[in-house]
Amino acid sequence: MAQVDRRQFLGRGAAALLSFTSPLDRDAAAHSVPEFRVPLPIPRVLQPERSDSSADYYRIVQREAFTEILPGIRTRIWGYNGSFPGPTIEARRGRTTVVTQTNQLGVPTVVHLHGGVTRSEFDGFPTDTVAPGDSRAHQYDNSGRAATLWYHDHSWRSSGLNQYMGLAGFYLLKEDSDIEERLPHGQYDVPLMIQDRTFTSDGQLEYDHQRHHGVTGRVVLVNGAPWPVMEVAARRYRFRILNASNSNALRLALSSHQPLVLIATDQGFLPKPVVVSTVGLVPGERIELVVDFSVYPIGSQIVLQSRRAGGLAGPVMRFDVVRAARGDTSVPDRLTEFEPLRRSLATRTRTFVFSAKPTVAAPPGVRWDINGQFFDPLRVDADPRLGDIEVWRFINRGFLGQTMLHPVHTHLVSFQVLTRNGREPLRQERGWKDTVAIDDGEEVEVIMRWSGYRGRYLLHCHNVEHEDHSMMARVDVV
Repeated sequence: MAQVDRRQFLGRGAAALLSFTSPLDRDAAAHSVPEFRVPLPIPRVLQPERSDSSADYYRIVQREAFTEILPGIRTRIWGYNGSFPGPTIEARRGRTTVVTQTNQLGVPTVVHLHGGVTRSEFDGFPTDTVAPGDSRAHQYDNSGRAATLWYHDHSWRSSGLNQYMGLAGFYLLKEDSDIEERLPHGQYDVPLMIQDRTFTSDGQLEYDHQRHHGVTGRVVLVNGAPWPVMEVAARRYRFRILNASNSNALRLALSSHQPLVLIATDQGFLPKPVVVSTVGLVPGERIELVVDFSVYPIGSQIVLQSRRAGGLAGPVMRFDVVRAARGDTSVPDRLTEFEPLRRSLATRTRTFVFSAKPTVAAPPGVRWDINGQFFDPLRVDADPRLGDIEVWRFINRGFLGQTMLHPVHTHLVSFQVLTRNGREPLRQERGWKDTVAIDDGEEVEVIMRWSGYRGRYLLHCHNVEHEDHSMMARVDVV
């Protein structure tokens, strides 16, 4: 009999408990959830326990709780401070944040600041677990660009379940600037975390990773509420949108067919605004949009939709224009200075092929690999030198005639997309990113400068079930 460690046993046991329901029960639960009945909640901003001249200090407890996600039902979750999603941390660029995480769950956990320029010992390597009952302080120097980041669980083989149960929260890295003042701010700067979930007939979370292909849910949650409604004034709003689903991709659009003004991607502002009719968003990606509701009469209802074929399709949430307002914000023609990295400066080109191998099981499953190898935390798969510029080529190659979307994420560094299938990158990809969609059969080239810190980091697929089984590679910056 194969050996199963404690973490695998706990994860499998919890998954079995969560998925004990019939298909009829699952469909009934999904159809009973009303759309556009619940007001959009805004995750509360966590206040520091103390501050000094250079740093702010926070404490978060990872614990089980029961919370109302579906109307009138208490759902068991695992949450940062017992909330779903976790509390938002607002950090200032250049000022240190220290977050002490205490694990009061029954399973080991790991915390990763997604998009952060983070020292190796605080980055959240999948084997750097915090055992139940233990605590660990994470120091974030906040030296990267101002951007919409997020923190989430990164445990090896159980991050899918842990994130699905609620271990995710916003981390907004901000700075003062003239551009920020001109854009919508304060109550008009709104974070939206989009996730999909399936619930049992009694309203509990059901986790089924479909033999490691990835969880797909029947209910769309925004900030932990099903298909919510946000009452808005007839003025501009800034929306920071995160796809925190385990595996489902989005293609966002407005039901009114109003163009979307894209101002930022994963790692902050684009050089200039990009106007698009729809915009794709894979798990782990973030975008920032400005939507002008002054073009609608009072009483208008506009639905944010997903039109992704093969992903989430249908309504996401609704905006109700309920009052007049005078807004003095604008969208500047130029948002930030942008330094294109030239291919000629690269010291090396590396290729990473994302594929899979079938498992011998009944029914058959799949294990996901990079360059034909499963993740081994002791094996170094790439060793860029600090300060070097490299080009990395990501290839999505199927097995047995099948492929799946892979959202590819780099820890520590951000990158620029050079080419997509030998052509120019998409318009919304022409900024700094840390996560990029590699769809069926695609090839994408990115270029990055390895700045920050030396140490042990990761490259991986952000379909969380692919990451768990075992589509990750160790990257040592030397």
